[in-house]
Order: sequence, then C-alpha cells, then structure tokens
Amino acid sequence: MVKLSVCIPVYNFGAFVGQTLDSVRAQSESALDAVEIFVVDGASSDDTADVVRKRAVGWSQLRYVRLPQRGGIDADLAESIRLASGEYCWLLSGDDLMREGSFPRALQWLREGHDVYLCRHSNCDLTMKFLNEHPVLRDNSVRIVELSDPVQRLAYMSQAVSSEAVFSFMSGLIVRREKWMSVPDPEEFMGCCWGHVARLFSVAQTQLRICYVGEIWVERRGENDSFLEHGSVNRLRIAVDGYHHIADRFFGHDSAEAAEIRRMIRNDLSLRIWLRAKCRTHEAPALESRRELDRLVTKCYSDRDISCLMNRTAYRLISATVYRTARDAYRKIKRSRQHLIRSDAFHAVAGDSHPRE
Repeated sequence: MVKLSVCIPVYNFGAFVGQTLDSVRAQSESALDAVEIFVVDGASSDDTADVVRKRAVGWSQLRYVRLPQRGGIDADLAESIRLASGEYCWLLSGDDLMREGSFPRALQWLREGHDVYLCRHSNCDLTMKFLNEHPVLRDNSVRIVELSDPVQRLAYMSQAVSSEAVFSFMSGLIVRREKWMSVPDPEEFMGCCWGHVARLFSVAQTQLRICYVGEIWVERRGENDSFLEHGSVNRLRIAVDGYHHIADRFFGHDSAEAAEIRRMIRNDLSLRIWLRAKCRTHEAPALESRRELDRLVTKCYSDRDISCLMNRTAYRLISATVYRTARDAYRKIKRSRQHLIRSDAFHAVAGDSHPRE
C-alpha cells in the first residue's frame, strides 16, 4: 500500500516544477513502494508537460495527468487528491522545494497516525536563495491538537503567529486522504484559493487531529505569486475576504476563533504591505483600485483593538508620496551598507585589518 502521495497541482510552472520534482526524487526513491508523486496539470500552455515527462523517464513513482482545461488551484488540488492512492497526501506547490531530509522525517511522523501534519518552511527568493524562517506558532514545540474540541482549538489558535497555523500554506500540509474524502468539495469556497482550508475546517466539525511538528520541511520560493496576476489589491482581497469568510462561516463573526483568525491575517499583512499597495493604486490605477484597497484596510483592521486603530490611522495619514520617499531613502541606506560590507570583505582578503580607518 502507498503510504504517501505527493500531490502537485501545477499551471504554467515549467520554469520551476523540474527543480521541485528533483528535490522530491532525491529523497523518495529509497521508499519505492511506499511513495507516489502525482502531478496534475491544469492545461498549462508552457513547457510544463515536457519538463514533467522528461523527469518521468526511469522514475516509476512519478505520475502525470494533464487536465483538459484549467480548473484553478482549488479544483486542481482536489482532483490530484482524488486520483492519488496514498494513505496520506502531501499538498506540495509546483515551485517549492522539499528540504533535504524532510521526506524520511515525514514518513517517520506518519507512523503516529494523526490526521493532518503541519510543518514549517523557510522563505527564499525567486532563485531559492535563503531569506529567513517563517513563523507559525509562538514556539516550535510539537503540538497535537484535536481541532473539533473548542478548548484545544482556541488554545492552539491563540498561540498562532501566522495564518499558516490554520492551513494557509498548502506545501506545509500532509493530510490523511480518508479524512479529506470524507466531506464533499466545499462549493461555497471553491475558486477563492482557500478551498483546502474550508475543507479541513469542515472535517474538523466532526473530528480532525492535527500535529504541528515544528520542523522545517519545505523551502518556499518567493517572488512567484501567481495570484498577483490581477494586481496586488486583488491579492489582498483574496487573503482578507477569503479568510474572514471562512472564519465567519465555521465559527461565527463574534466568536473567539474568528477573532484569532483575523489577528493572524493582520500579522500576515503588515502596514508596509498596505502602504505599498497604496502606492500601486497611484502608479497603476487601471489595475489597482484605491476604493477597494480602502475597503480591505477597514475590514482587516475592524476589530476594537488599539493596534487596529493605529494601523487604520497610519494608513490614512501616510500618503503614497511620503511612503515612496521613505522607501527610497531606506533602499539607498541599505545599498550603502551593502557596499561597505563588500568593501570590508575585499580589504580583509587583501590583508587590511582596518579598511575604513
């Protein structure tokens, strides 16, 4: 029996999916009978098919299915899990990488028999240069939580630093397939990019035991957000409207859980992100709606909290011009510091122990 299916929905990821598959293959071949890799292609128009088929030569664990049309991330992910045969499914994005050693660690953890495993990840740039480690909870201790239990659920959510604690990062999730298939597609949320989140919360209404392993298993590729194709304001709408809708639907707007989820989203979206989007509404008004952005800011910071009031006020008072000036000054200082660092390194190699004296 296949223990773990790596489910990779893709669309026009020809430039990245090869590296993703290489990171999986390097670790999975030692567990030949226990693992399968399923790439479901939402009718890509680039060379995704060629890249995957080339990798499939001599790799019996890799299966490739090309769909007749693009269904979107929610539908294509659901289809990849329907086609899989593993007891568990790792929901891996086609541009992220599995960190070395993570695959055998995941197989070890699966012996514990929990329903969902949640790992951490590192943030990288487009070229996969390491930037930082992404926080999920306030500390990295292992946590096992029955999400259907209100006391355990709220205690867990209160420790969350980011929305990844409630499943926003697909690549950080391994899900028991039987649990996933126990409920139908959440039609209300299919197409909002958070169909998998709504599905897991739907399962959790009955029983869902999650295990936060606290280990980094994934390296996340940055600067490649396909959801930005319709603009940064729309990307913010996906995050705010999507997660607020999920929180209200499953817990009620005035619940403690919904308040915690709104807090997580605020943590994800710093004031700098909102001000940068404000600049974009000036630079590309045909694509970026200032009216919509103002609505999202009001919604994101709607709770009666001093930090919400301060952020709403700062957003309103800091103009795009002021933000651009401050941003450019910061970038200039950063470039100057980088130049000094490079200069120090050169003088150190040259044998000068006091390069700036």
